[in-house]
Amino acid sequence: MIIATGTLNIDENAKLAQQASDDAKNAANSAADEAGKIKTSLDGKITVSSQEPFDDGKAHDEGDIWYVQDSNHMTSEMYTYDGSDWVKTKMSQTVLSVGQLSALTADLGTVEAGYLNSVEIDSSIIKGGSISGSSLSLTNGNTNYWLDQNGFHDSYYGNDIFNGYVKKDVWINESGISISDGNYKADIQPEQIKMSGGGGTGTIWSTNINWPAITISNNIQIKSRHIIHSIDYGALYFEGGSDGGEDGIDIHAGGVYSHGTNLLKEIQRIDGKPNNDGEVSGIHGDINRIDGDISRIRSEISDIKSELKRKKNK
Repeated sequence: MIIATGTLNIDENAKLAQQASDDAKNAANSAADEAGKIKTSLDGKITVSSQEPFDDGKAHDEGDIWYVQDSNHMTSEMYTYDGSDWVKTKMSQTVLSVGQLSALTADLGTVEAGYLNSVEIDSSIIKGGSISGSSLSLTNGNTNYWLDQNGFHDSYYGNDIFNGYVKKDVWINESGISISDGNYKADIQPEQIKMSGGGGTGTIWSTNINWPAITISNNIQIKSRHIIHSIDYGALYFEGGSDGGEDGIDIHAGGVYSHGTNLLKEIQRIDGKPNNDGEVSGIHGDINRIDGDISRIRSEISDIKSELKRKKNK
């Protein structure tokens, strides 16, 4: 058994231990700082750091490589030593492989390419002599345009005289132009215009009109069965000049009927057109007969006056 003799200064030993601990921490922190600047170094041939090349205190030879990487080990730059300075190195596309172009962060500036294969391009302006593809889509507010194998399609919102503010669709393709708002549809072709909606359909041909009803200014409607219909029960005017109903025009027709009466024949009767026997019928005939009766009565009155005068003189 060895028994220690003498006096042990515990406070002094504690100070030495604390100093040793502090020195170890400082050394560790210094090592960590250095590791942040230079993560890997293979005799100076390959150097990896978090920043561009700096004086790392090592002698470098021509051909040495320096990689700049972030904390996720993503390489952003590569430099090659040319014997006197570090030169940024470009990589060939044959050795560059990324999952998405977004993996590269760079201002590409002007890009010249013989062929660009992309799923989606987001750009304010696309210029070119020609654009080919399966479809082309554009959006401007509530209006959408797209072009595909079915033709050109324009979808927008507008006013409809029957249904108010509704969504409308326009198609342009080899079949012509088609316009629809969900309730009414018009198909325009060089030789005809087809319309449908509101429970009816019709076709306007280039040679004739085959239409069950045509509405003009929401008031006048030309319907089937030879009917001109006043929707608001307003009067119909055939006029020239102003639109106030004062300037009438002639109507030529073989027969005009009102409630079953032939108005043209009634007018002829009123005008007193002579019949085949030369007799005048109608009002003019009646007037002639009345004139004859008046002349006869006047003659009779004159005879009576003469007779009374003769008797008085006796």
